[in-house]
Amino acid sequence: MFNRTTATMKLAAVACLVAAPYDLLAQEASHDHSHHAGHVHYINGPRDDAPIPRPGVKLSRGKFALVVIDPQNDFLSPQGVAWGVVGESVTENGTVGNLERLFHAAKDADAQVMVSPHYYYPHDHEWQFEGALERLMHDIGMFDRESPLETDGLAGSGADWLPRYRSYIEDGQTVVVSPHKVYGPESNDLALQLRKRGIDQVVLAGMSANLCVESHMRDLIEEGFEVVVVSDATAAAKLPGYDGFEAAFVNYRMIASDVWSTDEAVAKIAEARGNLINVSGASNVALSGFDPVSFFQGGTPLNGSPMIRGEHAGATYLFASEQNRDRFAVDPEHYTPQYGGFCAYGVSLGFLLPVDITTAQVRDGKLYLNVNADILKKFNADFEGSVTRADDNWPGLFEKHAR
Repeated sequence: MFNRTTATMKLAAVACLVAAPYDLLAQEASHDHSHHAGHVHYINGPRDDAPIPRPGVKLSRGKFALVVIDPQNDFLSPQGVAWGVVGESVTENGTVGNLERLFHAAKDADAQVMVSPHYYYPHDHEWQFEGALERLMHDIGMFDRESPLETDGLAGSGADWLPRYRSYIEDGQTVVVSPHKVYGPESNDLALQLRKRGIDQVVLAGMSANLCVESHMRDLIEEGFEVVVVSDATAAAKLPGYDGFEAAFVNYRMIASDVWSTDEAVAKIAEARGNLINVSGASNVALSGFDPVSFFQGGTPLNGSPMIRGEHAGATYLFASEQNRDRFAVDPEHYTPQYGGFCAYGVSLGFLLPVDITTAQVRDGKLYLNVNADILKKFNADFEGSVTRADDNWPGLFEKHAR
């Protein structure tokens, strides 16, 4: 039975929400998300953020994948058939270079990379009806391949990878899923491949922003994945009165778990790789507190000062002088010991062992440590062989023990 009093109260409550929606939403959006400081990355600079929640994504080692949509010539090459409408957006966003940075960061972090491509075969052109841009893609021969079973004519075609991405995609580790046929992954095996690898977080990028990328985002969200979109590693068609990238960006922000710039994504992917550093207990100090730069300066290594410190790869390093700290900050990888500061000979045997700082030696511009003087002699007796074996073993030890 209709209750007029209850209905009136509900209408009044709605009126209150309508009168001050932004204040209420802003309070909700600011809860636990103050690090975003009211701005979101947009192309080459900040943009006032929407007064809505921004859940964010904390990438977890082994639980996330970089998914790149359509990194192909027809979208990203000036010779591609779609360049006339997407080229301006690709250039503005720096999409080509930003996608390469994401590929590189993911490979450096040993993260899973997946590519969801767009291919059309001769039988696809027999469809009885299409949407607007489906029709356009068919009319201009976009992503055309001669056969689903043959690769004749693929190399260098519009359906082929942009050449600068080939080494990342064809390294034997990247998963290339079956092609999506319209825009979203409903018709391919992307979700299956992600689930089979225990992945539940997706860093999403590629082409085209308001078509395939947005459709992948929507479906993956519906499938229960956390999804973050790297906005300046996408781009879209620009037509008079119609900006596909702006349309996509609004929906990225309203639907995805977060929206990142490429700079943010690269930093967060690197952080998610984890670290494996030989440190001293709760203090988290590496090299037993010795100044890492001093090992490269000849003479006796110097104790670092607790008042002069720097951070790298999850460990704290102490320095004997501010000058040495500054040198370290410019190129920390040059000064940090090999194999995370664990015994080099132990790593060559497949073990993580502690070290004696008196065994430290710099050879070929790299700092090596060992567990004691006797092991140091064994390490040096076959230095090149020991280093080769340690280099081979370190990735597996890192994969097993990194945190």
